[in-house]
Amino acid sequence: MKTAREIAARAVCMGVIEFRARFEGIRLAGDAGAAAAESTEMIAGVTDWLGDAGLSSSLLPEERGLLALKPNSWSRKILEALSDAMLPESIGVLFAGMNLIGAIPPYDQLFDAESLLRTLPFLSDSPFAKGPGMPAREEWEAMATGVTQADEGAIAAAERIAALWWWRAVSESLVRAGKMPRTQLAGILRDGAARARELDIPFADGDFVVFGKPYEKLAPPEHRAVSAVTEGRVRGLRWMLDGDVPWDAVSMDS
Repeated sequence: MKTAREIAARAVCMGVIEFRARFEGIRLAGDAGAAAAESTEMIAGVTDWLGDAGLSSSLLPEERGLLALKPNSWSRKILEALSDAMLPESIGVLFAGMNLIGAIPPYDQLFDAESLLRTLPFLSDSPFAKGPGMPAREEWEAMATGVTQADEGAIAAAERIAALWWWRAVSESLVRAGKMPRTQLAGILRDGAARARELDIPFADGDFVVFGKPYEKLAPPEHRAVSAVTEGRVRGLRWMLDGDVPWDAVSMDS
């Protein structure tokens, strides 16, 4: 399993990307003037913080390329891709891997992204930022040394639950694309009902229950939402459990 320090570094790097994306979006939302000037300042500040903290080497190549772009230059396509990646859902399970949260929310609920970001040490109200003027490297070290690795068995159990939800999302996509008969899926669900209930996955009428109804009854936007949430969580959990695999090489097999 990844160390607490490795998990913290990945969470911070993704948090910086998510934080910058929020300010990059101001320009595309039509805001200008003082708001644009503030966003430029915030983007430059968080990017400089990451380098001063000594975390540049922890960035993925794609992340490094994004942060190298000048402030207020991310395209709508980039922002849409980051939104689809549901970074807060990955950050949330990484927090679980550092004992920073009590429980992973159900799969029809999101992590509180604002709370997650405000815990990370690049923001002044983070519990790891002990006071004004604290050097970035000290803020990072306060987090890196202040978190603990969660029990591997608990993370493995969370991954088993996430993996079943990921399988359900992928299987539903196959059915809706005409690549799997609904009757075949129903048989698999019937055979796996006991396992789902064993893992406390809501199950009724022969299917997983999400948004208060059987999965197959989800409207397309609801299905896409559950799929995106699940993908973000599965990736984070599997990355933590495999001590060697890099983030961008995590297996997403269902």
